[in-house]
Amino acid sequence: MRKKAVIEISGTVQGVGFRPFVYRSAGSLGITGQVKNLGDAGVEIIAEGNEESIKKLVEKIKKEKPVNAGIESIRVRWTGYSPKHKDFRIVHSDGTGLGGKIIPDYGICDACLKEVRKKSDRRYRYPLISCTDCGPRFTVLQKMPLDRKNTSYKKFAPCTRCEHEYSDPENRRFYAQTIACPVCGPDYSLLDSVGRNSPRPIETAIQKLKEGQILAIKGVGGMHLACLTKNDTAVSELRNRRQRPSQPFAVMASLEMIRKFAQVSRMEEALLTSKEKPIVVLRKSAGYGLSDHAAPGLENIGVMLPYTALHHLLFARINEPLIMTSANPRGEPMIKDNREILKNKAADYYLLHDLRIMNRCDDSVIKIVNGRPAFIRRSRGYVPRPVKLENPDGKTVLALGAGENVSFCLLKGNDAFLSQHIGNTENLRTMEYLQEAIENFIRLIPSRIDAIACDLHPSFNTTKQAAQLGEKYGVPVTRVQHHHAHLLSLAGEHVLEKLVGICCDGVGYGTDGKAWGGEVFTLRDKEIKRIGHLKEQSMPGGDLAAHYPARMAAGILYGAYSYDELQNILSDLYYKHGKKEMEIVLAQLENGINVQKTTSTGRVLDAAASLLGVCHYRTYEGEPAMKLEAAGRGGKDLHFPVVTKKGILDTSALLKEVVEAKKEHKTRDIAYSLETALARGLARIAVTAAQKDRISTIGVSGGVAYNDVFVRAVAEYVKRSELGFVQNERVPCGDGGISYGQAAYYKKIC
Repeated sequence: MRKKAVIEISGTVQGVGFRPFVYRSAGSLGITGQVKNLGDAGVEIIAEGNEESIKKLVEKIKKEKPVNAGIESIRVRWTGYSPKHKDFRIVHSDGTGLGGKIIPDYGICDACLKEVRKKSDRRYRYPLISCTDCGPRFTVLQKMPLDRKNTSYKKFAPCTRCEHEYSDPENRRFYAQTIACPVCGPDYSLLDSVGRNSPRPIETAIQKLKEGQILAIKGVGGMHLACLTKNDTAVSELRNRRQRPSQPFAVMASLEMIRKFAQVSRMEEALLTSKEKPIVVLRKSAGYGLSDHAAPGLENIGVMLPYTALHHLLFARINEPLIMTSANPRGEPMIKDNREILKNKAADYYLLHDLRIMNRCDDSVIKIVNGRPAFIRRSRGYVPRPVKLENPDGKTVLALGAGENVSFCLLKGNDAFLSQHIGNTENLRTMEYLQEAIENFIRLIPSRIDAIACDLHPSFNTTKQAAQLGEKYGVPVTRVQHHHAHLLSLAGEHVLEKLVGICCDGVGYGTDGKAWGGEVFTLRDKEIKRIGHLKEQSMPGGDLAAHYPARMAAGILYGAYSYDELQNILSDLYYKHGKKEMEIVLAQLENGINVQKTTSTGRVLDAAASLLGVCHYRTYEGEPAMKLEAAGRGGKDLHFPVVTKKGILDTSALLKEVVEAKKEHKTRDIAYSLETALARGLARIAVTAAQKDRISTIGVSGGVAYNDVFVRAVAEYVKRSELGFVQNERVPCGDGGISYGQAAYYKKIC
């Protein structure tokens, strides 16, 4: 007896070859009916056949779904049978729906790469090849459902042969929305600095790179600047043009090349070769032979594999790694439009395709910390895939993050959709990008906003934007303390109701209006308590101390030595105006003029970096601390004594140990010892609180949680105390994960 069922599926089921898979599966079981995409990224199947066959179809969908598909729910509704279908078809999408997910952009698959390299294939050397398993999705999508007409591919009408492949159930590109070829699809051109076209663009681009030229290359989600990594002159010139004197550049290379200049563990190799193709931060090897300008003063270098056909075509004739860094001016959003990049004078030549990028998306960056992957930046390849966050009351929350390294979060149901990397919102263009990206998310993930969350800092542009959005949507706005959000990002990710959190970073606006950054909290019974922190220290000149670490060294050591002793200690340190500035700084401390207080862990690490001669001027966020970590690699622990009193760790005493150790110990050992001592001191405060309040888990979050030495030392101390330890793994532990923690506030606290 034939029956009819409506099968509704939610999850990641659009843009992954799901409808062609259902089409073939239904046909093999003798089922008639239809399958269509729904407007919110779900899929609906109408199946007519005997009950056993329909049940087999459901099981087949669960067990044999396409490689990139993710099924979260399948609902089967049996209805009265009335034969309407003579066969099984894929039909046009509509705007209704039940919930679904948008697939991220994935790196080129093996099947497409094989075609690119095969001379007899019609897509031989086609740089924009893709199929149902790989290529652009989120970055070319304008609205749901994911049909060609709703993407930037709508400009390119498929040729007859592409149409045939698209319509052939046995073809790998059956219903592939991004299907294209050299005849009908987008393609590359090479322009010089005055806009003149070059013949044979890819071949000419390769030649220009070999000659030491700097190229702007349009890829998936935005533009890169590229040059040869072993060409000191080219890399140095790129630094000058990008106004990035020290910030590390990302490198692209084959796995074989990478092994020659960096160490690659199994976990790191798995990340590099994954379909997401992120940048992975690797440790430089002893045989490191790249330009010293690529990642100056650091033990690590960020590396990624080629992830588009174009990249593979470049490396087919270039046998050394390439610098591949984002092309945007400092502090501004990723460049995605051809007209805009041509105004950027950082490149000599511009290798550009004519496919419009709808949603810009930076490369993702991951570092292994304490043996676990830690997102430094969660973007291309992962966005807009959601992270789970329990949300029993079902509120849809828009959380805007902090001030720098911003990504926002849209919490809908139990799905937290973190945005791509937005950046520093002190910049007006970045704020415009933030607003544009929010509107895109609300359009792509249809949402009715119930509440808005932002940082507690009153001067952040995101805080002001939250107030405006609150008025626009007529919803309440909640300001969440910065480090509370770090704590809650851990609790939300690991589904914990009780937690002791060590939250350490550069700075966050505290509930007392001061600059926090080295905090210990307890979370229990929906209440957060600050139960410990680093000693409050003076920041002479306020924010200037963040850029000139010697100022911070003066602030922390002031009072620990006599005036003359302190002058002698600081005289060797770099000040912008030499001895005169040192005297001004000490006068500021003496008279309390323009001196702020902070508990920041980052500023303590900065001060140590200056005292040890590792870094005297910060040119990018986290530079002194990163260089201190590099300087301490392989050091031995001198076991600096740790002084804690009533939950406060005395950092003046620790920095005094650094000064005294300089007389007889190596910089490597002192740097390592300072990092581990800070970790032990904060861990001791956390363990004491956990044991007192009967909390079984301790975690670490915040920007300092990227420091492997620090996190390992905390984890070891916690585990010796027979307590559990957690760290952020699915969302960034730095400010890129703040919005997730702000969204979690509504579950944990409200």
